[in-house]
Amino acid sequence: MKKLIHSGLLSLVTILFVTSCSKSDNGTGTPGTTVADTLRITLSSATVEFNGFDYVTITVKDKTGTDVTSSSEIHANGILVSSKFVPTGTGTYNITAKKGSTPSETKPLNVIGASPSPFSKKIIVEDVTGAWCGFCTRVAYKLETYKAAKPNCIVIGIHGGGGTDPYKYQYYTNFNTAFNVTGYPTAILNRRVKWGESNSELDAELNKYAPLGLAIESSINGTNVTGKVKVKFNVTTDQSMKIVVALVENGLVYPQVNYYSPSGGYTPYYYGGANPVSNFVHDGVMRRAATDIFGDAIPSSAQTKNNIWEFNYSIPLSGTTSSGTSYTANSSKSAIVAYVIDGTSAQKGVHNAQTVAVGSNKNFD
Repeated sequence: MKKLIHSGLLSLVTILFVTSCSKSDNGTGTPGTTVADTLRITLSSATVEFNGFDYVTITVKDKTGTDVTSSSEIHANGILVSSKFVPTGTGTYNITAKKGSTPSETKPLNVIGASPSPFSKKIIVEDVTGAWCGFCTRVAYKLETYKAAKPNCIVIGIHGGGGTDPYKYQYYTNFNTAFNVTGYPTAILNRRVKWGESNSELDAELNKYAPLGLAIESSINGTNVTGKVKVKFNVTTDQSMKIVVALVENGLVYPQVNYYSPSGGYTPYYYGGANPVSNFVHDGVMRRAATDIFGDAIPSSAQTKNNIWEFNYSIPLSGTTSSGTSYTANSSKSAIVAYVIDGTSAQKGVHNAQTVAVGSNKNFD
């Protein structure tokens, strides 16, 4: 009799032990879920660089191997993220998922610092200006001085406004509306913010990571400038990107009103204090664009590391100003400027740029 009781107790203990093991959370934090029920996570890469662009694709599958990514909640260190995860910093991220009450295993993602970009960083400053604008000499002088020391700062003059100016860009009002330009001078830095006129702001943009590089080919074909812009990616990203390709003209001499002069009443005196500056040289004057001035879309499928995407362009040297006056740009004094910009409303700015004299070529650098 004692032997039978002992045997029964042993069986009961065994049953309780097995039941307890089957209800273990196995590290998922959800009692009652077996290992077989746990969701499986696959990462497209176990290691990724932190550069603001490269992402990791997270795939979630259930116990039958069915892809349930779209119906699962995915977390990185407890924060809800999408299945295409762009890290926000370096370190180890614990990737988990949950579908209903079913949790997942934990997959570690190692995020390392970005390796140096093979491309030099260039920035775009679009100077909203006018020959009639007496205060515009201040911004012009500051940009000329900065650019002389740091030529990777590319300045484009968007001429417009209510006063007399023969170089008013045909679509300057569209540009001003898009960037909330309410007064002259205003300079838009890297299609992101209004420039506060400090060199440190320009330096900060120049020091940012270059996720891509550009090369430009250009030739004169009758009355048109034709060529090709190449964009080479150093990242893989599905972030929306657009390209702007423009024709600018340099060496245009026209009197510039200057309030920073004895007659204007403002100091310091710029350009010798002359008012007007009779021999003022207007460089980088926006003439025409081969794309929409707010950019043409780059296919996201092209935005993979080491891929080169090409854009063929043709820009007439002749055109009209905003007032309808005809002009023909001097090809020997003109240049092509190409820049890749953020294509979303996030205003992340110009990712990189390139410029070359018309009739010349510029390789990736």
